[in-house]
Amino acid sequence: MLTTIKKLAGAPLTATDGRKIGTISDVIIDRDSGALLYVLMDVSSDEVGIADPGKVSYPLPWQLISYNTSKRTFQLDIESDHLKRAPSIKSSTPPLDWEDRVWAERLHEHYGLQPYWTVRSSR
Repeated sequence: MLTTIKKLAGAPLTATDGRKIGTISDVIIDRDSGALLYVLMDVSSDEVGIADPGKVSYPLPWQLISYNTSKRTFQLDIESDHLKRAPSIKSSTPPLDWEDRVWAERLHEHYGLQPYWTVRSSR
């Protein structure tokens, strides 16, 4: 299934139980390879236990996102408790440096994922 970046930004993200937990506010791709690497999720409700919903965003490796074809929605494939402890940014902080490898390693480590630059391509 193909989609545009424009349709990804603004798409809701749901938990595995179908409950909406946020919205994709930004999409980060690698200009060289064209690979989709990260999304930035704005929290939409306090159901995930965030004190100030709408003021906190979560950078998420794309590997955590799947598409639920029956519900026609993007799904975040982690437990909400794991998300509560995840690296986040407040709307008042400067934008992320998406190319900062130290930050990216910590983010991937939190989710138990290999950083994208260490995964070998099957091509």
